[in-house]
Amino acid sequence: MTEPDIGIVGEWLHSYEEDTGDAEVYRPARHPFRPSRRPRRGLEFRADGTFVELRPGPADRPRPVTGRWHARESGVRVVFPEGGRTDLTVLSCQDGVLTIAK
Repeated sequence: MTEPDIGIVGEWLHSYEEDTGDAEVYRPARHPFRPSRRPRRGLEFRADGTFVELRPGPADRPRPVTGRWHARESGVRVVFPEGGRTDLTVLSCQDGVLTIAK
């Protein structure tokens, strides 16, 4: 079972305007983002361990890719069923800002 108490459970959209040289910044999907021509990447961490990544698809429509996630001491591991895994290093998650190392 996952550990939802680490605070990342929810839907997050990439706030690329706030990125730094070392980190990507995500805000809750309900955040009042300014309009953008660039599609926003999305991450959803569900309490049941399901992970959904919204990737840019045809005509800039989001394409959901699902997997499983679990917390680790060094961050979060995401495993995709079609093969592959991604390790995300969560730098912080507080005050409506999720920061992930690049």
